[in-house]
Amino acid sequence: MQTAIQTEELIVWTKPQALEEAKSVFASYGPKFRTVANDKGPVFTKGQVGVVYLSHPEEDSAIEMTLAALRNAKVSSIVFYVPHHSADFAFKVGTMVGRRKGVNAAWAFNFPHLQQLLKARNIRAHIRQPVGQAFDLVAARRRLGLSQMQLANALKVTVRTLQNWEAGKGTSLMKKKTGDLRDLLSRMDDYVVAPKEKEWLSSSLVAFGGRTPQQLIVEGRMRDMVIEFDRLREGQPV
Repeated sequence: MQTAIQTEELIVWTKPQALEEAKSVFASYGPKFRTVANDKGPVFTKGQVGVVYLSHPEEDSAIEMTLAALRNAKVSSIVFYVPHHSADFAFKVGTMVGRRKGVNAAWAFNFPHLQQLLKARNIRAHIRQPVGQAFDLVAARRRLGLSQMQLANALKVTVRTLQNWEAGKGTSLMKKKTGDLRDLLSRMDDYVVAPKEKEWLSSSLVAFGGRTPQQLIVEGRMRDMVIEFDRLREGQPV
């Protein structure tokens, strides 16, 4: 797989009416990026990694026209990002990309997956969190498929405390209490393929006696999972 130089600008190519939406989506994105309207044709340069932002469902003919336009572009790799859509639509785009020769492309339908694909292409897809912005506990809980009671048990706090934190109230201890949770989510970003994350969360882990990640999280064993991920990073058996 070809990669881009880390200092190069990421080009986000989209329809003119979706430019502002794309800018908003990538506003907190780590690398330097630029949104460009697709009515001007491909504007990629050699060695770049480009993102084609499909904000709305496209007809097959429109996707084929986009692929045809990209075929002669000198970009090293293209990632089709299809937010707001079903996995079926993303799969359709992926299938069409796979049939098109001469286009080195992949597709993603959620931001964690986009991050992973860009990281694999040497683009550091971290998110800049504005100073003072609280950790999004609601999003984290939903991502893990947990109820408020389950996450409260995992964090060793009361359900009322968790509810207050999710409402942005009384959060003085939240950063300390959610340290292991944030570390676990970070490791998942690195090692768990985003489209298969839900499947992974409910799969048995040999290293933990057949327990699933969700069970381990509810049991408050997030630090144990982080340690296992770190051992994997260091090349140790897990």
